[in-house]
Amino acid sequence: MIRGDGPSAVAEYIRQAANSTRLPPDRIGKSKITLGVTGSSAPLELTIRGRNVLIAGDPRSGKSWATGLFCEHFMLHDYCTCVIDPEGDYEQLEALPRVLACGGDDPLPSLPDVARMLRHPDMSVVINLSHVQYKEKVAYLKTLLPMLASLRRSTGLPHRIVVDEAHYFLNESNVRELLDLDLGAYTLVTYRPSDLHADVRRAMEVICCTRISDPQEAQAMQTMCGNGSGDWSATLAGLADGEAVLLPNAPEASGKLQRFSLRPRLTAHVRHRSKYLDVLMQSGTEFVFTADGKPVGPPSRTLQEFVSSLESVPPGVLDGHARRGDFSRWIDDGFHDHPLASDVRKVEQRYRLGYVENLEVELVKTIRERYEVESELVL
Repeated sequence: MIRGDGPSAVAEYIRQAANSTRLPPDRIGKSKITLGVTGSSAPLELTIRGRNVLIAGDPRSGKSWATGLFCEHFMLHDYCTCVIDPEGDYEQLEALPRVLACGGDDPLPSLPDVARMLRHPDMSVVINLSHVQYKEKVAYLKTLLPMLASLRRSTGLPHRIVVDEAHYFLNESNVRELLDLDLGAYTLVTYRPSDLHADVRRAMEVICCTRISDPQEAQAMQTMCGNGSGDWSATLAGLADGEAVLLPNAPEASGKLQRFSLRPRLTAHVRHRSKYLDVLMQSGTEFVFTADGKPVGPPSRTLQEFVSSLESVPPGVLDGHARRGDFSRWIDDGFHDHPLASDVRKVEQRYRLGYVENLEVELVKTIRERYEVESELVL
């Protein structure tokens, strides 16, 4: 609400909004991701808007798995995300809708090309630098990172900037020339957090760790959180595969080392889109089959549940939804998968014209072809 009267109050409000690079506290907590479950089986949720995040852990400790989990959530919540992937660990994210992977076997994209790809708020980009030498990686990031910071400050996009192997690129005094840490838009990943520049370490508001066996790195984590109580080395070294801890500088950790089991990934080791069938819709956006305004069967919160329900819903119920265009509208508005929504819309149109004899079979076939799944995953 703008308080005060006249143009001067409006102008002052605009000046304050333009000068603020961070969301106000009451806005930060509205969008949450679920990272896993604690020992008491409670879900561990984390707010992701307007906060710098650090993910740290030993090589082969599950650090990349945890990072991919964060990225999946960013992308599936329609956060425009740019993933800087020095070792080619995140190409599988391209299996998700609206995600482009570039680099790798192909030349690295130019800065104007990256900027064009990130113009769309629901698009994400993975830049694979694994096929170039270390010096070329450093030179590329010295131009890419400032461009991303400038783009984010001027347009608001990308929403999230993910930098893996951050200790290689963010350990020198020029870090403020590379990053705009006031944006609260960064997710940095490293197995050497002690090598990060002090300005970077101070700017990390959320820290998630997989196993850390080096006492020096464990101490670096503890120092970043104000030293805390006790010695964290044993806890961090004792994390099993699939486990992580949220450090107490994040309010969601409730002032302690919050140990939890990481939830499953959708794109881990998968080169197709079949796992997208299991993406959960947010509460209140489920598809509810109805007849005469009354629900028929349980709501569908995933495409998998939707397809399974098609078998048991009476044909008359499907007829009403298809004639109203409900199926395509739900996929478009809820999943933002515009190509699939377009294909389903064509099925609905053909059905209304009398060209589709079995609506259930045609809908299942359309969804299966879109996500390249075997029939047993759907039926």
